[in-house]
Amino acid sequence: MGKQEVGWGVIGSTGWADTTFGPAIAGADGSTLRAVLSSTQEKADAFCEKHEVAKGYCDLDAFLRDDSVEAVWIASANHLHAPQTIAALKAGKHVLCEKPMAITPAECEAMIKASQSANRLLGIGYHLRHHGLLQELRQEFKSGALGKPVFARAQLYFAYPSPPAEWRQKRATSGGWALGDIATHLIDLCRWFLGDVESVHGMLTNRRFGFETEDHAVLTLRFKEGVAAVADASTGAPGLARFEVYCTEGFFVCENAFFGHGGLVTRGRIGAQPHVSGSPNVNPYRNQVECFTRATRGECEFPATGIDGVENVKIMQAVRGY
Repeated sequence: MGKQEVGWGVIGSTGWADTTFGPAIAGADGSTLRAVLSSTQEKADAFCEKHEVAKGYCDLDAFLRDDSVEAVWIASANHLHAPQTIAALKAGKHVLCEKPMAITPAECEAMIKASQSANRLLGIGYHLRHHGLLQELRQEFKSGALGKPVFARAQLYFAYPSPPAEWRQKRATSGGWALGDIATHLIDLCRWFLGDVESVHGMLTNRRFGFETEDHAVLTLRFKEGVAAVADASTGAPGLARFEVYCTEGFFVCENAFFGHGGLVTRGRIGAQPHVSGSPNVNPYRNQVECFTRATRGECEFPATGIDGVENVKIMQAVRGY
């Protein structure tokens, strides 16, 4: 007899919840999408009809009382992550919280405490940790085959075609736009490879949209092992998705592997010509759901923890200054 599927609920019914997160749960082994919570019943009903979900809610308490929901994917506005996560954990649900974990480190710490008190899993939605190509590169890097790390560079430009939701335009509700939407992934990617950050400096600009929040962010990071890294992210300009790591014996440059594309990798070693290879397309969001589901059963460790989330927020807070 196969294992019983884990019932999921999603908080958020538009944007990425609609186009990516809901389908990822529906397509994942061992998981079933049981319910959605939206800001209005009309939006909840529309999501249910589109994705063939049984129950739609517009009230958080009613949603959390649904016994068919064991795990909750929180994909709401950033300022709602902490209160919704804490409420879900207290209701006995496992929680996968979208990045950034919250607006402030204090909120993140409260979320971690709630997870510990409830004895429920809390994971953070850094989907790049579930991309097969990046996992392969990390394994190669951690093996020491490239020598000692010297420098890393992470870049992701995602030009919004039009102004985003109003909450992304305000510091109090987003905690930064290019930072909290895009750069947070780059910070996590660098930490995943290089470890803890010792210091960070940055510059934020809003050259395109002119909102209270930035549409471009540049960060310079120094890691505790002495490695330097640069991360630059934009929501206002088109550009590339790249991750580069340079070591004493070799390097790699990974391109176009952030949104589920397979990606291309240029590898180089001392005394050898660089060579380029590719990999097939993947769905890191579905992989993330499957990993989280296994983790709720105690079959594996979920790689992006609350500690990863709070350390990420600390770095962003140091850059933005609020």
